[in-house]
Amino acid sequence: MKRKIYFFQVNYSYGKAAHIPYTAGQISAYAFADAAVAENYCLERIFFLRENVDRLLEKIENPSVVAFSTYIWNCNFNKEVAKRIKEKYPDCAVIFGGHHVAPGGGMLEECPYIDYLLHGEGEVIFRRLLRALIGLEEAAEIPGISMRTENGILTNPEMISTECDFPSPYTGGYFDTIIAENPEKDFMALIETSRGCPNSCAYCDWSSMKSRIRKFPLERVYSDIEWVGKNGILGLGSADSNFGMFERDDEITDKIIETKRLYGRPIGLQTSYEKNSNKRVFEIGMKLEKAGMSKGITLSLQSMDETVLENIGRKNIGTETFSELMELYNNAGVATYTELILGLPGETVQSLVESLDKLLNLGQHNSIYIHNCEWLPCSIMGQKDYVERYKIKRTVIALNQPHRSANDIDEIPEYSSIVTSTYSMTNKDWKLMNIISAVVQACHHMGLLQFFALYLYNEGMSSYKNFYCSFVDYFYPKSESAVGRALHCIEDSLDEVLAERGTLSICDLRFGDVLWTFEEYLFLSLTYEAEEFYSEVNEFLGRFGIDGEIFNELMRFQRNMTKQPFDETDEFSFSYDFLDYFRKIVDGKKAVLEKVENTVSVETKPFDSWEDFARVVAWFSRKDGKSTYFRQAKSERSNL
Repeated sequence: MKRKIYFFQVNYSYGKAAHIPYTAGQISAYAFADAAVAENYCLERIFFLRENVDRLLEKIENPSVVAFSTYIWNCNFNKEVAKRIKEKYPDCAVIFGGHHVAPGGGMLEECPYIDYLLHGEGEVIFRRLLRALIGLEEAAEIPGISMRTENGILTNPEMISTECDFPSPYTGGYFDTIIAENPEKDFMALIETSRGCPNSCAYCDWSSMKSRIRKFPLERVYSDIEWVGKNGILGLGSADSNFGMFERDDEITDKIIETKRLYGRPIGLQTSYEKNSNKRVFEIGMKLEKAGMSKGITLSLQSMDETVLENIGRKNIGTETFSELMELYNNAGVATYTELILGLPGETVQSLVESLDKLLNLGQHNSIYIHNCEWLPCSIMGQKDYVERYKIKRTVIALNQPHRSANDIDEIPEYSSIVTSTYSMTNKDWKLMNIISAVVQACHHMGLLQFFALYLYNEGMSSYKNFYCSFVDYFYPKSESAVGRALHCIEDSLDEVLAERGTLSICDLRFGDVLWTFEEYLFLSLTYEAEEFYSEVNEFLGRFGIDGEIFNELMRFQRNMTKQPFDETDEFSFSYDFLDYFRKIVDGKKAVLEKVENTVSVETKPFDSWEDFARVVAWFSRKDGKSTYFRQAKSERSNL
């Protein structure tokens, strides 16, 4: 009788949406391509959703091997399941791998129910361990393994991976049962076209992967994409670290688009684009935009401060190149977004403000995502000497997972480690940086005051940093104002995080039972209280000395470009051609505001509720520039 293997790569389910457990399938497909493994083992089941442990255990019978793919969203769940399985089946081999298995054998000391830890890429190590368990190899000789021996815990150096010609778990049928048993799910599939990353960013747990970049065979990539379309998989993600790096990535994009045309699926592509974004990435973005499959093009920077970049081992594209790319994308109408990380060692309040100011000066008016730095045990930042050198202090909170229900209570909670203090940043600084970040994202990139900021900058009346920092300084003391109430609610949440009781999100039942990021909450709260907000902001804006006639017209333009859930009016008349003026600014061109009668039309689509509005506008539309009417608006000048 063959030995039974059970594999766990569990994740949360977001309503009907669920992720196909790609890693578990990939590692299994490679293992069972070995004749000895196929002859002696059978893969009984891949578990891909978190569920009640008692019910889960009922589905396991006489396991020989139980393997766990471990990351921040399932680490504690995996430990509890492994412990319970080991208690019931003490002879079962329990194996842990994945990015949350820290270097060394520490997890074996912490968890006596785990038998083996696999470090680095899992295919070769897992196959060799299965062979060792049936006497065909010596487990202690396998690279990248931690295990107990008579002389204590043994940890072997990781293997430098060179292989990439792996059999596909999709065409190999490893997910057929999952698809068949869960017809109600909208699945998201991952493909790999290449593996490895040329960068060694300290905060990223890809940074410790000891391998060069390798390409998967094009035939396999195409067959995986075809499988996604034929099986009606809703969304497609690429696990590549730098999609667009290779010439063939353009052809792969064509294949994805053609697959959607043939089968109606996948509806979009989500990927990490080549870090030093180039013209090839632009062409890929244009193709996806025309096909209605773009999820936004990432122009990642993480920080624009040279000290921070040196501390984290990262090099960014030059500001001139970034500006050229922004102009290229803006002129083509392709949405981009830029990511920054708050709390990296060397970052200060001032350096973050300067980074935001530079990005806005360079033309990034569509979307900036500012993420709090999460400490990951397998990253360079996770190493003890790095922590000590940069005086990194962490706050452990409930798993940082916005857009879940606030009432979701995990049977087995997971946790995030957020960097809240470094040699250059105090807890107080961290709080202020979060507040400023939320204001810039909500008021500029989500549109609440974007056109005033653009006007003041273009007319030489205020820098972006002065405008938004003044906004915080002006409204923070006014705790009874609409803005003040929202800012203090964010601050209260940040205090709860520092006390290790809160989360980096806020639930406001006006917008449904959903955990919103701070900037999303600020945007929604001020949109809900728009009359009060724009009444309050009049006095603040009046301090900048805008001509009275222009001010009144500009305020009408600002408000009419900002979406409300029940908008029905789709035409607005102005005495100044604001649409042409602001589009030139955003496109990096010289702009002069012309006084001319014109009509601006927008395509309104009233929502049924604030909950629907919040989900679509604050959540889904941030990356593609649709949180305002600006990108889609049209203007027509009156005949003279």
